[in-house]
Amino acid sequence: MLASIKLEVMSPSGEAPDEGSIAVEFHMPPICSPLVRPGRPAEVAPVISKTLEDILMSSGMLNLKELCLISGKASWLAFLDVYCLNADGSLFDAALISAVAAFTYLEIPLVSVGDDGRVFTVGGNEGKAKYELVNREKRKLTITNVPFSLTCALHKDNVLVDPTAEEESIIETYVTIVLDSSDQIVSIQKPGGAVTSMATIKECISLAKDRRRKLREILMDSVEAMEVEQTD
Repeated sequence: MLASIKLEVMSPSGEAPDEGSIAVEFHMPPICSPLVRPGRPAEVAPVISKTLEDILMSSGMLNLKELCLISGKASWLAFLDVYCLNADGSLFDAALISAVAAFTYLEIPLVSVGDDGRVFTVGGNEGKAKYELVNREKRKLTITNVPFSLTCALHKDNVLVDPTAEEESIIETYVTIVLDSSDQIVSIQKPGGAVTSMATIKECISLAKDRRRKLREILMDSVEAMEVEQTD
């Protein structure tokens, strides 16, 4: 997966004048799978887009107030684009951790507001001295309750963790467990199939907890590596 975030200035809504907003889009270009044809968007792409945005918001990971510039006048709209480079199963799991990494590394730029009300970015010490800044320094978002997910394929009485695309094509159904940093359940999704026993769901939750701990370590190591690389 490849994830990127673009910031644009927007007028906040009347219901939340001191909050920004996010927009999420999941892309599946033809390069990611021979099943994806040029000019024909994959059916699963908009589903993953909507689910990603719902999870990022419902988990409490983001505080939209941190995207506010001037209450009632201007705030940030964060466009998150996630590109699938290799569609080999468990796409949502990979897309979610990519989205989390992108927001974790996101840096809010220095901006100022002109006499005409337009917002523009400010760079360098000269710019800081010349313009009145809305925010005094570049900053990152406060990331809390980070969501992590695990997809388990269900076939008869068997549970298969992190199925590949080939395995997904022959299984009966699957269940995706999303947990936050405290192992609290954010979401459980199971798209159809036969009724699943509570024992199987509990097994999937237990597996998701183990995966969450491993993914958190990978995420923290990756973010630290990017920070060191930027410093160098």
